[in-house]
Amino acid sequence: MPFDLPAERVLPLIEARDRGAAMNARAAWDWLTASGDVPEVTLRDLEYFLWYQLPAKFLTDHDEHRAIALSLGDLLDDLGYADGGAICRGLVTMHVLAEWAKGPGSGHRALRRALEESGVEPPDTGDLAWGGIMGTVEATVFEAATLALEDALAEGEFKPGTRGWKRAQAEVMRRFLTRPAQWLDERTPQTAVWEERERAWAEGDLVRPLRRSFIQGVREEIVRPPAAPDGAADRMRPLLRVVEITSTRPSLTQAGYLPPGTVRELATEFGWEDFRPPRSEADVPRLMALMDFANEAGLVHRTRRSLRLTDLGRSASADPAVLWERVVRTLAAGGDFASAVRELLLVRLLRGASDRKAVKEEIVPILSEAGWRSSGRGELAVEMLSYTLWDAIRPMDLLGMLDVGEWPDRGLRLTEFGAGSARAILWHRSRAPRESIA
Repeated sequence: MPFDLPAERVLPLIEARDRGAAMNARAAWDWLTASGDVPEVTLRDLEYFLWYQLPAKFLTDHDEHRAIALSLGDLLDDLGYADGGAICRGLVTMHVLAEWAKGPGSGHRALRRALEESGVEPPDTGDLAWGGIMGTVEATVFEAATLALEDALAEGEFKPGTRGWKRAQAEVMRRFLTRPAQWLDERTPQTAVWEERERAWAEGDLVRPLRRSFIQGVREEIVRPPAAPDGAADRMRPLLRVVEITSTRPSLTQAGYLPPGTVRELATEFGWEDFRPPRSEADVPRLMALMDFANEAGLVHRTRRSLRLTDLGRSASADPAVLWERVVRTLAAGGDFASAVRELLLVRLLRGASDRKAVKEEIVPILSEAGWRSSGRGELAVEMLSYTLWDAIRPMDLLGMLDVGEWPDRGLRLTEFGAGSARAILWHRSRAPRESIA
């Protein structure tokens, strides 16, 4: 479906127009083809120009943006590309341009909706989400994915707006991403992107010798997609019980807590009682933390008045592997300070047991090297890390991944289940989409 716009065909048509229309068409053609140096334009190129580059980069008013789009549409008609011309004049293009005229926020939202509904914007999959910042390999794969979708669209494999079209589009994308390609040395596009991301995760775009040295020892442990370790269901029994209880739609207290009887049942089952039976969920910090994690993981949806199971929670309650995968992805997600601390903590503990003070002393220099600072913008200090380290540890302790020593023992050790889960968490982090070069 690419549009061929060579100078020898385009320029005579532009010169035959009146001055205003010629200037508008020439401006669009110059941008789309680098003044003829790259004459082949994909459907996605055209849409991205109309819906982003034209309104965001051409420093003129809304009426002029519309005029340029219409002049480009006329040019494409004259070249025999009626479908392209229709896009230039279409309701979607006019709507997106009008939204950009309201402001960048409205424009960006309209752009995303229009691209997603066009059918040729590569969608995220369960195994590969596209990054805001792409390396050379990922950018090349993304461009090839748009061409695969354009070909499938032209061949009638799916039609945007019709029933089931997104499922059909997803199948085209799955097929493209998992089929070995000669131009990628017989790797699949998905694998090629993963490998590029892993190198950037471990080695970085910037010179960070401390991080590179720290991570090097575990890279060979995270080379394959993870599978649920043996005994996952037993280790995650507390979380599974929370999911099971949520499926019964319990009536919450006025404060929004689980019924006292349910709280006492769970506290007895898992040894969470202190000196007396709990009267409320607020008396069992471990249960509160577990409920918060289930909500964060998307297994349950909790408000002050209700607690219900999500579709994901229902799937997870029926299959421990699904539950474990969701736990791992939740612990792997995030670009905040606690996530960075958890990542380095797991790397360290895969090398062997340690204690909290030693872990903090090892990872503070690496965090500082990455640009993390205290809230006052000063250098990080070991004593500043205590609360964040505990935030990183807590969910893994609740889920049976860590053996955490009680005072005065400050030891930290991955359980066998925790070691397998740690490799999975790091595998997902090392192959996650990149949103910055940091």
